[in-house]
Amino acid sequence: MGAAMRVTRKVAGSLVALLLVAGCTTRSEPNSPPGTSSDARPTATVPSAGTPAPVPLPVPQASFAAAAAFKAGDASADILAADLNDDGALDLATPNYNSNDVAVLIADGKGGYAPPLVLPAGRTPNGLASGDFNSDGHADLVAANLGSDDMSLYLGDGTGKFGEPSTFPAGDGPARAVARDFNGDGFLDLVTPNLNGDDVTVMLGDGKGAFAAPAHHPAGDGALRLSVADLDGDGKLDLAVSNYNSGDVTVLKGDGGGRFGPPTAFRAGDTSAGAALADFNSDGALDVVSALYEVDQIAVLFGDGKGGFGGPVVLGSGEHPSDTGVGDFNGDGFADIVAPNFDSDDVSLLHGDGNGGFAAPVSIKVGAGAPAIVVTDFNGDGKADFATADSLADTVSVLLNTTGG
Repeated sequence: MGAAMRVTRKVAGSLVALLLVAGCTTRSEPNSPPGTSSDARPTATVPSAGTPAPVPLPVPQASFAAAAAFKAGDASADILAADLNDDGALDLATPNYNSNDVAVLIADGKGGYAPPLVLPAGRTPNGLASGDFNSDGHADLVAANLGSDDMSLYLGDGTGKFGEPSTFPAGDGPARAVARDFNGDGFLDLVTPNLNGDDVTVMLGDGKGAFAAPAHHPAGDGALRLSVADLDGDGKLDLAVSNYNSGDVTVLKGDGGGRFGPPTAFRAGDTSAGAALADFNSDGALDVVSALYEVDQIAVLFGDGKGGFGGPVVLGSGEHPSDTGVGDFNGDGFADIVAPNFDSDDVSLLHGDGNGGFAAPVSIKVGAGAPAIVVTDFNGDGKADFATADSLADTVSVLLNTTGG
C-alpha cells in the first residue's frame, strides 16, 4: 500500500484512507463474542430485507461512564483486550499504522493503564490478535502488517513483556488477524482477510511458535474483516468475510482440517466494513452485522442456520461507521449492536429486542477517528463494556457500563 501516511479528516472520507486505517474487533480466544450463539440450527426463518421502523427504546437503556482516554500509538488501526501479564485483568494493545509498531497498555489494577510498551512491527500494521502460540501458558501477540504483507509474532513471558518479533509471510495486504484452531490439533492457527489479494490466508500453527506456509482461499473484492464460527451446524469452523469494495459478506465453509471451500456471497451494502456475529432474532442461527462506511448505515443479515444469509436489513448509524461489535449492554438477554463512527467521534448503540428489531441508534462519545471497537467486561461486574481505538487522537477510549447502578 506504499509508505505510511498521517491520517487526517480530509482524507479519511475517501475509500483509500478508510482502508488504510480500518481495524476490527479482535477477540482471538476460541470463544463466541458476547451475545452470540454457537449452536446454529438449520431451522431459522430469515426475515425480509429492507429498512424497518425502529422499535421503541428498551427499559432499561444501557448507560456508560464518560470515556476514559489512555495514550496508545500513532494512528491505532485496531484494538485488542486480553490478559497479557497473567494477573487476571484485561490489558489493551493496538497496532499503530503510522509509526509501524504495536502499543501494549498493561492494566494498573486501579481502572487505568500504564504508559504503552512499544514493540516494533512491519510496515503499516493494521490488525492484532492474541493467543498462546508456543504452548508455554502465556499470551503472545501477532500483528498483521498490511503494507509489508507479513505477520509479526511477539512471544510473551507472562509479565507483560515480549520478545523481538519473528516475521512470517501472509497474504497481499493482511487487514486483520484472528487466531483459532482450524484443524483440531489443539494448537492455534491464524487467518487474515487480505485487502489487496481479495482472499483469506490460513496459517496452521505447530504449537511451538511457528506456522506452515500460508494457504490462500478466495473471499471477495477488498476483504477487510472476518469472524469465525460454525455457521451451518456441522461442528466445523467457517469464515464470514466482509468485502469493502464488493459490498458483500462471503461465507467460506471449513472442512475441519484447516481448509475452506469456495466463497458464497451475500449482499450487505456499499463499503461493507464489519462481520460481527450474534443471534439477533432468537432463532438459534447466527446473524451477521456490518458497517456500511460510505452510506452511514448498519446492515444486519439474518442467518438461516445452514451457512446462508438473507438480504440486508438496513439501520441508521453515525458518520462513517467503520466497525461493528455485539453484546448485551442493558442486561435484557438480547444482543445489541455497537459501531464506532470515524467522522462523528462517537459510537452508535442499537438496542436489540430479541426478535430481529432494533431501536434507533444512541450516540456515545469517544475519541477522535475511531476505526475499531472491542466488547468485553473490563471490571468484572458482569456487564458488557467496550473500548475503541482512536486513530486521530492516538489514544484508546474505555467506556464502563453503568446500567442499573
